[in-house]
Amino acid sequence: MSVETPPAPARLEGLQALRGVAALLVVLFHAAQIWRVHAGAEDGVVAGPWDQGWAGVDLFFVISGFVMVWIGADIARGGRAAARFAWRRAARIYPLWWVFCSLMALYFWLTYGQPASPDIVGADGAWGYYAASLSLWPQSATPVLSVGWTLSFEIVFYALFALLLLLPGRARVPLILLWGAAILLSWAVLPATGLLPDDPLQVLYHPLSAEFAVGAGAAALLRWKPPGYALAKAALMVGAAIFAITLLHGVDTDQHDFMRRRVVVYGLSGGLILFGVAALERIDRLDVPRWLKGLGDVSYSLYLVHILVLLAMRRVLAVPGWLDGAGVAGFAGFVLLGAAASVLAAMVSHRLLERPLLRLMQGQR
Repeated sequence: MSVETPPAPARLEGLQALRGVAALLVVLFHAAQIWRVHAGAEDGVVAGPWDQGWAGVDLFFVISGFVMVWIGADIARGGRAAARFAWRRAARIYPLWWVFCSLMALYFWLTYGQPASPDIVGADGAWGYYAASLSLWPQSATPVLSVGWTLSFEIVFYALFALLLLLPGRARVPLILLWGAAILLSWAVLPATGLLPDDPLQVLYHPLSAEFAVGAGAAALLRWKPPGYALAKAALMVGAAIFAITLLHGVDTDQHDFMRRRVVVYGLSGGLILFGVAALERIDRLDVPRWLKGLGDVSYSLYLVHILVLLAMRRVLAVPGWLDGAGVAGFAGFVLLGAAASVLAAMVSHRLLERPLLRLMQGQR
């Protein structure tokens, strides 16, 4: 029995574009935060939808759940298939992560004399913390490169899906959906959780993990009964409207149940967006701009490199005093320049690091 991944029913360029949108949202969020900290501005200064840019993470998780079912629901059952899947996912995530996590560690070492932020760990535990960060093992603090906490969720989900490949194909999607339902039902008996789980078990019942199931459900529904044009367009418009309105008005991050609120709003609306985009593309009613698809191609590099780019910009611009004060012009200049520089760095990373590393790990020439 073959263990090769079967071809997806269609290549969905729309999902690739949405990856780019998700990464750009995160970039704008971090650019705004870094400017505020180093310009001495309060959180309310130059407020806008970028302050909810962390919602790009929710979109990433929904996309991951969708893709796993879209391409993986029919993978042949067995240990060899599971091992091959796990290896390909690890080869996709880890090598580039090791590069940028280590660059971040070098930044901290040159700045503070240790490979991690002194705000998180002391000198005695810095190297162990760095090693744990490289492994993406969930821990109570963000990794050396802070954005890596989301990759810990991804790795746990991939491990779960690899285990599902030991089961018959028809059982995989129902079990993922049951997992998502169990997370939602657990809200009635478990206290609200914070952002960072301490171990893989906590990832499995963390509210954000329900977003993988949302994406999986959208993909399963699309494969089972593709909708017509009207329904697909309605799903996209409703999902996009909810997502956009929430970006403008925000989800209160100070609420004790913030994690659950973001799943209900951004996770479910993200599922509608993905369902609508994929359905429209399947019936050839969606035209994805080339530049947006290109942004999706470099989205993983963009997600990892942008913190380093923004920190470097902050250091350079602070020398002539351009970050002093809290003016709108300074904010807009820093955010726009930071986003442009991050995309450019991501393009270089994708070409010179990401693709060669992936070919190397997968044994391709």
